[in-house]
Amino acid sequence: MTGNNAYRQNRTSRLNRRRFLAGSATVAASSLAAPFIGTSHAQQHSGKQIRVLTWSDATGQAAVKNIMRTFEAQTGVRVIPDLTGTTSDMIAKIKASAARPQYDVVILSGFGANSLADAGLLEQPDTSLIPNLANVLPDYRTGAQGHGIGYFLWSDGLVYNTRHYSEPPKSYDILWAPENSGKIFLPPPDNLYAMELIIVAAKAAGGNAENPDSGFDLLRKLKGKSLTVTSNANQIGDLFRSQSLNAGGVFSPLELSPFISKPDFNVTGTYDLAEGFFVDLQYMVVPKYHPGDTAVVGAFLNHALDPEVQSRMAEAVWYGPINKNAVLSDNARNTPFIPSPEVIKQRATRIDPAFLASVREQWIERYTDAVM
Repeated sequence: MTGNNAYRQNRTSRLNRRRFLAGSATVAASSLAAPFIGTSHAQQHSGKQIRVLTWSDATGQAAVKNIMRTFEAQTGVRVIPDLTGTTSDMIAKIKASAARPQYDVVILSGFGANSLADAGLLEQPDTSLIPNLANVLPDYRTGAQGHGIGYFLWSDGLVYNTRHYSEPPKSYDILWAPENSGKIFLPPPDNLYAMELIIVAAKAAGGNAENPDSGFDLLRKLKGKSLTVTSNANQIGDLFRSQSLNAGGVFSPLELSPFISKPDFNVTGTYDLAEGFFVDLQYMVVPKYHPGDTAVVGAFLNHALDPEVQSRMAEAVWYGPINKNAVLSDNARNTPFIPSPEVIKQRATRIDPAFLASVREQWIERYTDAVM
């Protein structure tokens, strides 16, 4: 496993713990119109079938409802979902079935896409079959050495205590505020959240990711100031409920969705920050020698990037849509956990995986020395 993939494995252990309370999004996806049902496509593909592998959590269930079932209605294709627990499980299934492929599409994290690409188990999709890619923000169209098609964005920002802050903080600088000494949590050194916090500190101190020394100096000012160093969502939720925490980050509000939906936990999050927020691109990939029709697979990938489908998925599970034409309802646009395409374009930061792999070990050591 390369350094990059080892790093993404750590990230995946976090992503695989995504917990969404049923109906945790504050908007109803049903308020959106269904994607247009084209009879020509239905006639072209009707009677065929594809098999799609993805997560078994609420994100996977939302994909079944909003992507797979609507694609069936549009085309007459039968879509067989296979829902499993983790990205690592998906990697294992694709490797185990490599001699006799069973799946046509896999929806998974960037770590998984890169791992399968490195193993030579993916084909490069024919992008001419995916016209909606033209409306995807350029940075999020493809990845995994050209084997991955962008899907949605997982977003990381700042979480805070709603009793302590009546309005969302506008900067990560509250982590350094004297009033929050002993009332913040910080991410563990080997977690992507920590790498993101290093970049936040570097920018705040006048540097950047390539010149982070001043950022590590700033992080040293947090030594002894955190209540805990953790990425355990259950622990964090309990500490907010007990009024032990005022803020923490970098961290994803999506991980705290079961608690955000309950007022007694006093916790919420924001991406509307002066320093911006961080995004991790999820992918759709196509295994080599997949059994289904290539044109049907291309049509399915294109359907997942349809602006109305992207809007439905964003509202269902707080994903960040990547189709710039995705239109969120008024309620969704007022929900701080669903970044609009405009906000993503203006504020989102995506860390280059190759760069991160090159500095990971050094940054872990320096971060540990700075804050622990």
